[in-house]
Amino acid sequence: MAKISLCIEPVLTEYALEDRIRIAGETGFKAVEFWDPAGRDLSRLASAAAASGVRIAGCTLNQAWTCRMDQSADQVVANVRRSIEMAGELGCPTMIGLAGDLTGRTDTQKNILIENLKRVADLFVQADLTLVLEALNSYVDHKGYYLDSSLVAFEIAKCVNCPNIRMLFDVYHMQIMEGNIISHIRENIDWIGHFHTAGVPGRHEPMDGENNYPYILSQIDALGYDRYVGLEYWPTYDHRQSIADCLAHMTV
Repeated sequence: MAKISLCIEPVLTEYALEDRIRIAGETGFKAVEFWDPAGRDLSRLASAAAASGVRIAGCTLNQAWTCRMDQSADQVVANVRRSIEMAGELGCPTMIGLAGDLTGRTDTQKNILIENLKRVADLFVQADLTLVLEALNSYVDHKGYYLDSSLVAFEIAKCVNCPNIRMLFDVYHMQIMEGNIISHIRENIDWIGHFHTAGVPGRHEPMDGENNYPYILSQIDALGYDRYVGLEYWPTYDHRQSIADCLAHMTV
């Protein structure tokens, strides 16, 4: 059965991250996630999570927006090694990697991503961690981003062919780009290592949008998925009430 995590970056923004972890735990969340570990006091975050009985379900690779997976092999491997050390400090099982931006009219990046992911796959196997490559929408939020198709992301994961290298399926982004959410999930569930959710359009509360998240979650559960589904959204009203309402909606 899928487990719900809360991305604490866009919520409870008047509080420090460790206080957001505490409030998430008080609200009923058993797991949280955040973005870049760079510059964060990781031991403090890990202690806050332990004290609140909350798991840190995921974070991005170190400096994920500047150290992307399409860069030179030496850069990618070095950054992955550092990122794995950070994940160890947090007890975090999943890290998120990003592709690069479009640099030309021809599709040159797919093969680079495959080769770089193959280079780091054993590092994640040895650390017993999962790296998930995230596809984003290039219509609204991330114009110019290369990997804006779940189907291409699945092809990349299949070529790497390592259970520790998967895709982050962000329902918000893929609803904007592709739709056909349930079919794409059913056909590729073995290559999904993490989900993100938010309402479409707007990226706000998941109950206010065109996706039926309780139904999507029921289908994910029916497929035997037992990893995390992250709430990554921007609240439109009181944040404490919003995250409580979202948790109730996602656990109907």
